[in-house]
Amino acid sequence: MCRKLSCLAAVLALALLSACGHTEGHYTLPSSSPAPATQAVPTQTPEPTPEPTPTPPPWEPYQFGVPVEESDPVADDSFFDDAVFLGDSRTEGFELFSGMKHGDFYWARGMTVFRVDDPEFKIAEVEGEKLTLMGALGKKSYASVYIMIGVNELGYPAESYGEGLAKFVDQVLAAQPEAVVYLQVMPPLNDAMCRRNNLAGYINNDNLKAFNEAIVRVAAEKKVALLNTAEAYAGEDGQLPEELANDGCHFAYGAYARWADYLRRHTIDRDRYFHSRENS
Repeated sequence: MCRKLSCLAAVLALALLSACGHTEGHYTLPSSSPAPATQAVPTQTPEPTPEPTPTPPPWEPYQFGVPVEESDPVADDSFFDDAVFLGDSRTEGFELFSGMKHGDFYWARGMTVFRVDDPEFKIAEVEGEKLTLMGALGKKSYASVYIMIGVNELGYPAESYGEGLAKFVDQVLAAQPEAVVYLQVMPPLNDAMCRRNNLAGYINNDNLKAFNEAIVRVAAEKKVALLNTAEAYAGEDGQLPEELANDGCHFAYGAYARWADYLRRHTIDRDRYFHSRENS
């Protein structure tokens, strides 16, 4: 009996062990599944920012060596308050008889391009000091410099005059770097009146024409504004008409106003002038 009970207990034990080894119906940890593949998002290349189109200036660049075109007249003569007029006895007449009462005037009878800084030819008094033309010019800053000079040099070769004028313009540019420099073509002479008044034989329109050609060349080379002031005085035959002349070289007192009127109607925009100097 005991043996039967022992055998039965052994059978039951084996059955229980067999049941414990079966996993069906029991909780098992979930296995980790592979993450879904990430799709690459294509990146877009940004459009380059276009360079801004520069705004063109409101004027055409000035071509040096070509006369400044006619402009609207200045509002009033206060435009010339910070201007200076340089020259010889023709500029003397301009100061005295043109009606221009604004600006500074430095001139001398007999002035030439060769004497503008001659220490023996002090022609102006500034603040009690006697100065050469260039010395006077350097005493203050100007917005505009007007140059007409050359009649007294007509006995020199045009080439020598051109060299002297170029040096003079260089000196002016160095002394007045912020100024618009105007180089003026000389008005014609009246040859017959010059001879009647016993002016030197070399004071004639043939020589003057060659000098004016030198003025145009210097204006182009030095990049300064050119004023064809001569057209305010030239008659149909190219001569200075007798009714506008005094002695054949200088103008009649009432004719100097033409010069001032011409300057009032022939100005160049400062920005245009300096932009053209820097970009030509």
